[in-house]
Amino acid sequence: MASPTSHAVILANGYPPPKGLLSKHLTDAGSLVCADGGANTAARFGLTPDLIIGDLDSILQQTIKKFSGVTARRIADQNSTDLEKALTWLIRKGFRDIRIFGATGGRLDHTIGNLSALAKYSRKARISMYDLDGDITYVGSDLTFEAPLGTIVSLLPLTLCEGIITRGLKWELKYESLALGQRESTSNVVVKSPVDIKVRRGTLLLFRLSEAAANRSRGKV
Repeated sequence: MASPTSHAVILANGYPPPKGLLSKHLTDAGSLVCADGGANTAARFGLTPDLIIGDLDSILQQTIKKFSGVTARRIADQNSTDLEKALTWLIRKGFRDIRIFGATGGRLDHTIGNLSALAKYSRKARISMYDLDGDITYVGSDLTFEAPLGTIVSLLPLTLCEGIITRGLKWELKYESLALGQRESTSNVVVKSPVDIKVRRGTLLLFRLSEAAANRSRGKV
């Protein structure tokens, strides 16, 4: 395992990510941790994790045999999800940049739970979640990021979010509020980079649509 000054990757048990996308983020990663059944995806992709962690009820027998030399930590605690167990372990090891794959798709309740974990643990580390369609990041009180002009972004409030200010988006927010079930900010567009988002109060997630997903929605290959 490399120094925690590098980033770490978690492979969860949701819909498998594109192998090329995952491999790109593994190039200089300090650690690959599989959350329970994420090990099945690692086995199919020919990847060897540094650790398998969770209640280990989703791992196939052939995966167990393949990774017989890999450390597996079985934690039966039902008060935390397998993803949370992986996040806790990496944060305790000192990693402050964690990238999650395979956390969406499959059961909707699991996906929602994973989004909740993203927000919960982002107070301790910079955590992003990636899939075929793009990436999701916790905004915190202030987030600045670079993005190609035309990138589609959405702001997803998990709680009442107040005092939101954005710069660099087509439809700017100026000291405005967003709340789930009342008002969201979806399909906004980057018109100036870097983009800056400030939030006075609340839990806000940023979703950025990938170029490949944008092309699919336009009917391009």
